[in-house]
Amino acid sequence: MRKYSNYILLFPISITLMFLLSCGAGYNKYADQYYDEGLIFYEKMEYDRSIDSFTKVLEVEPYGKDNHLVYYNLGMAYFKNRQYDESIYQFTKALEIIPEKDNKRKFNILEWRGNAYQRNNDFDYAIKDYSDAIQLIPKHENIKSIYHNRAWIWLKKGNYDKAIEDFSSAISIDSEFDASYYGRAYVWYKKADFQRALIDAKESAKLSPANKKYDALLYEIKSSVFMQIAFPSSVPVTPD
Repeated sequence: MRKYSNYILLFPISITLMFLLSCGAGYNKYADQYYDEGLIFYEKMEYDRSIDSFTKVLEVEPYGKDNHLVYYNLGMAYFKNRQYDESIYQFTKALEIIPEKDNKRKFNILEWRGNAYQRNNDFDYAIKDYSDAIQLIPKHENIKSIYHNRAWIWLKKGNYDKAIEDFSSAISIDSEFDASYYGRAYVWYKKADFQRALIDAKESAKLSPANKKYDALLYEIKSSVFMQIAFPSSVPVTPD
């Protein structure tokens, strides 16, 4: 079985790029075929068939030295199939056997297991995975998304200050990250800090004018600002 050089996370790219490395000695000859099928089915969004193919890789090569990649790909296929418990299990298996120094792949697994935990409303576990990923590679190319996702979890947990801190971290990495401006505007709005909410909401709408969700939040905030000016006693202000 060849060394699997790429994760499904890299799709869409040419399938042939996945198959550059030659087979290693002593591996079952069928493992490559099943693995290749799994990648192809995944790209076609046939996730059940992708899961079946990757599972067969593990059946014919249960102790393969690259099986952490198979577990990762299974985790991704289950995630796309919205089977988050199974996705978490596969990502955990990948982390258990991944080479210790392979930090880049560990980051990817932590990121996606965190995403699965978030979808499963296991917020504390998601926060831990996102935090571990940040600590592992603080300047990873996906780090802004980690901060952004963790910010929404803090918001759901009612910790507005930490949510603002993480949205701000994402914006400091990418000053045109419209989704984090929107998120931070929403938190300011929840805190009844309408002026700061208005600034961020305008920025998100400016960066992505076609996004109706951004426009809707901007309208709500403007309405609240008007009400605060016209009828100050009718708009409750939440202290920081």
